[in-house]
Amino acid sequence: MISVRTSARWSSLALLAAATLALAGTTVTPSFAADDGQVFVVQGLPGKTVDVSIDGKSVAKGVKTAALVGPFDVTGGKRTVTIRSEGKVLVERKVNVKANSSSDVVVHLPAEGTGSATITAYRNDLWAVPKDKAALTVSHTAAVPAAGIRVNGTVLFQDISNGESLSLVVPVATYEVGIVPTGKDKPFYFGPVDLTVKGGALNRVYAIGDPSKKTMNVAVHVLSAASMGSDKPDKVNTGTGGQAAGVQTTYVYDLVR
Repeated sequence: MISVRTSARWSSLALLAAATLALAGTTVTPSFAADDGQVFVVQGLPGKTVDVSIDGKSVAKGVKTAALVGPFDVTGGKRTVTIRSEGKVLVERKVNVKANSSSDVVVHLPAEGTGSATITAYRNDLWAVPKDKAALTVSHTAAVPAAGIRVNGTVLFQDISNGESLSLVVPVATYEVGIVPTGKDKPFYFGPVDLTVKGGALNRVYAIGDPSKKTMNVAVHVLSAASMGSDKPDKVNTGTGGQAAGVQTTYVYDLVR
């Protein structure tokens, strides 16, 4: 079962490699009905305008590349998300939505950039973050092989595969972020771009597109996190895949200290 509620508080940013990634002002504060979950849909297919249905009910039409739509309130359980373009089904997949939770459902290219589109669902972990810190999650949903994330000139995480993500807590600041091949610091698949994170919030960044076709881009979603009295975060997630680079331990400690 689904009831559609579109909020004026959501937005997304579609930015090219030379642009500044400014996340402030795009915050969503989720609220849930009993037994419901919330679903946002991120359109990560370059050069496409798509229509979105959940459990056979149309929830959004004419969604352009790098746009975000939602939230949509759905009953917890397995929900069927269907993506169409010009009346044809591009991809359809069941996603598991937990009650009283928030999820981003991303439609994107597979790793090699060929074949059908794919869908990956990410749960939005809205644990407490102090106002002077930001939860940052970067997800690899682009048509490139396993990649590394370079932050302020250092490869912070490596071997992140298509559909995987990394998460960490950082002080509120502007960071230079780029995506590079695993084990290398050049060439850039994407970026570098300046990323300004919003404090007390979950800042989600999705790499989308295909560098071989010069369609690399990003989609951004920022959600309010629970407030927290301490100036120190109570956890640091490392994401759903990949591994820390050799300098990871010291560098992350400096970021969250």
